[in-house]
Amino acid sequence: MALYRTEAVVLRTYNLGEADKILTLFTKNRGKVRASARGSRRPRNHLMGVSQVFTHGSFLIFRGKSLDSVSQGTIIDAWLYLREDLVKMAYASYLVELVDRFTEEYDPNEGVYWLLVKVFAHLQADGLESRLVRYFELNFLRLIGLAPQLVSCASCNGEVLGDGSLRFSPQEGGVVCSDCRRSRSDTLPLSAAAYQTMRWIAACDIDRLPVLQIPEDTDREMEEILRGFINFHLERPLKSLEFLYTIRGTS
Repeated sequence: MALYRTEAVVLRTYNLGEADKILTLFTKNRGKVRASARGSRRPRNHLMGVSQVFTHGSFLIFRGKSLDSVSQGTIIDAWLYLREDLVKMAYASYLVELVDRFTEEYDPNEGVYWLLVKVFAHLQADGLESRLVRYFELNFLRLIGLAPQLVSCASCNGEVLGDGSLRFSPQEGGVVCSDCRRSRSDTLPLSAAAYQTMRWIAACDIDRLPVLQIPEDTDREMEEILRGFINFHLERPLKSLEFLYTIRGTS
């Protein structure tokens, strides 16, 4: 077995036997990895802290034939607020499920790793949750090669005006102009405000998000568009959305 050290974020945990866990990690340089953490459910075990969901840690891992095994682990950031605040927990659960569902094991994507780390760190601030999730969705989709087309028409590649006459087609993969939308039945309305805000978020630095004021109806419109786009690429709905909607009291 090969031994390797890597930084990682714990996406999911599953109990195994009486004292062990299986961790789903998104690592800095190896992509998604599944590894057993033996004894990590015992109170004084050295892996107990680092094997908690959402934890950012450094891991020493043995590469196994079917399942890797965590030998050592140290916490870089526990991000306790993601487990102690129900709203932040709900948003974080959605983000890790996105990463888990859209990535394959041992498919490195360092950009996704750093995106998750940055967004989790910024989730400590109150009131930024929705903006950070839109930022994550747009940049995550870009990093895995599924970025929605927001510059030109996704159907004809022609110019789009962004004047309120746009529609968004999940199947075509982005905005469609006023001419192309006539031949499609799957499109969602896209206002000028939502269109311009999505483009701004997709291009901005994460530290600029606090200065952006987004009306509630515009944020809801962006959420519905990106949810439709993401659902189009998945075989089944995301389970974490039900929890998120319950916590927010929305659907």
